[in-house]
Amino acid sequence: MSWENPPTNFALQILKDGDDHLRRVSTEMLQGVIVRSPVDSGAFRSNHRVSVNGADNGYDVSQQDKSGTTALSDGSVKILQAKMGDKVYIQNNLPYAVRLENGWSQQAPSGIYALTFLSISSKYK
Repeated sequence: MSWENPPTNFALQILKDGDDHLRRVSTEMLQGVIVRSPVDSGAFRSNHRVSVNGADNGYDVSQQDKSGTTALSDGSVKILQAKMGDKVYIQNNLPYAVRLENGWSQQAPSGIYALTFLSISSKYK
């Protein structure tokens, strides 16, 4: 008797599915924080940083993108490199980011990251 589909195919499919799921959830998280970001000059929205397996502590106050398309594009490129078992970091290191997360802006009185996390995590329960 032989296998119609070898068990190795199953293992490879599990790895592929895990990679796809990590990338999908990470992309949704990035989109969520960008959409929930308050916008004045666009500096906060454009400074969401994505890194894999290590934090990116940089920021650039002169970087301004009110739509967030640059942050989404740059972050998506990094997310595509992630694979199952990796840690994907999405962060904003501007000096006032913590204040915004704690409701400092009328545009985001309940924060940005926490709400996005709750929304995405409840979606995948």
